[in-house]
Amino acid sequence: MIKNIERFTQLQENLAYQIDYTANFNRSFRREFQMKYISKDISPDEFVILYAITNVPDITQSELAKLLFKGKAHIGKILNDMETRGIIKRAAETRGNIIIKRNIITPVGAEIYEKGNKEFQRIKSIMKKEFSDDDIKQFILYLRKFREVLNSIVDVKLK
Repeated sequence: MIKNIERFTQLQENLAYQIDYTANFNRSFRREFQMKYISKDISPDEFVILYAITNVPDITQSELAKLLFKGKAHIGKILNDMETRGIIKRAAETRGNIIIKRNIITPVGAEIYEKGNKEFQRIKSIMKKEFSDDDIKQFILYLRKFREVLNSIVDVKLK
């Protein structure tokens, strides 16, 4: 029994384990935070979509798919569902003989976004008390370097 605990403790000191554990923790945190402070009527992925549309109004479905590590068809289903629930509306536009659906946030979606953005600003201010801007920049550099090293071993293609 002690050997298993020692082996597990060693595993916890492994960088890849810590990054994976943090990613899983972050997903769980986002889900719980979303339900408690923003809305039970929208998923974390849907909030990311609202955030993306707010900040990049002409973002495409393909770009949303890459952003969320999901397939384009899956994002299409999410967008259709968000439209059905009145969070966004979709308008068709033509760009160079190609029909593109533009996503527009409705007043319902804007209200959810504003509430969520306010809560995320609160988290940001808490983090700023714990981590300096330089700490955050350095951490981001380490994460990018980690992904680059892994990508040099297996070329990861985003969906």
